[in-house]
Amino acid sequence: MKKLIIYFKDVSARIDSGMTLQVLNDYGNLSNFDNFTVLPISAKNNIEKKQIEDFVEKSNFQNLHLVFLPCTHKIMKSIYLLFRLIVILLQDNHTKKIIVIREKKYLLPARILRLFFKAFLVTELHESCLPEKENKILQAKYQKLFSKVNGTLFTNLSQVEYLTHHKYNLSNLKIILPNGVNVASFSKARPFSFKSKPVVLTYTGQFTAWKNVPLIFEALYYLPKYFHLRIAGGKENSTLSNLYVNDLISEFSLAGRVDYLGFIHPDELIEKVINGSSILLLPLGDSIIAQYATSPMKLVEYMATSIPVVAVDTPSVRGLSKPGSIFLAKSNAKEFSKEILNAYKTKSDLLKKRILNQNTIAKKYDFSVRARKYNVWLNELI
Repeated sequence: MKKLIIYFKDVSARIDSGMTLQVLNDYGNLSNFDNFTVLPISAKNNIEKKQIEDFVEKSNFQNLHLVFLPCTHKIMKSIYLLFRLIVILLQDNHTKKIIVIREKKYLLPARILRLFFKAFLVTELHESCLPEKENKILQAKYQKLFSKVNGTLFTNLSQVEYLTHHKYNLSNLKIILPNGVNVASFSKARPFSFKSKPVVLTYTGQFTAWKNVPLIFEALYYLPKYFHLRIAGGKENSTLSNLYVNDLISEFSLAGRVDYLGFIHPDELIEKVINGSSILLLPLGDSIIAQYATSPMKLVEYMATSIPVVAVDTPSVRGLSKPGSIFLAKSNAKEFSKEILNAYKTKSDLLKKRILNQNTIAKKYDFSVRARKYNVWLNELI
């Protein structure tokens, strides 16, 4: 069934942004199922614009239409975006139109478009999808979002568990579709032999507070000195990121045991960071975002490799994995270090079974598989 699908949120043209790549891949692959998919892009210059266009062409997305927004004031940019979307809706001859919003602030203009163009409205939930605390005012705002849309796409089972526990009404049509991953690329990552030393522990990602990066530095302190940490993340060319890592090295007396590679472009992540790793690490904190709202892309990428994974045991992590796959640890440095040792000491045949399990799970999250499930669900919705 041919459909017009509008992603009603501007996405940064930074091709090194994890979120940008996620949206491009998720909706680009969805466009290959005979859907005319519209994606707004905020580009600061022609170089960024060209990078996005080259990525789309290289990925062979068949029906992905990019709407580039001017570099101007947020209000003017929003007005321009609304105008462009109205023009597309007026010219479109598809019988079914779908508008996807990612944040509740887009609900009102999206509802207006739905009213005038007889469109269906879908919300896709990510880190900001849950209230930072529970009170009547916030609950009413979030409940309004769920009540006014035709369907809800959750990116983690933990989001549903949280909202159900707090008695939100989720009666509309819903689906759980974790963020996609290029399984073929990550499956090529080459692990480091446990028999060789140092044992290389690896973390890739941002240093946002809710990700609880200090946990892995403190855990390293409790491990034998032949355990080393390789870390890539933070902001590109950032002095603050370097200071952040150096302060943690100093705080936990880890001089000579940490290799900070800085920000690494996603295209080079496997070759420069993940290859040669013994264990991949995923720390998380105690916030609502970390515990319930996030759908960690890094975890999905990790599970596609043949490298064991140690992650903090949270509902968000359990929602993407299954027992007998990744190694789960409490959000406590000593306990986290114990689970790293447990993974390191696990017998080869048992470790292979775990890795096979995590690979099987990751295949379900491949971009093409996700897009196929998404397309079937949208057809059911309309």
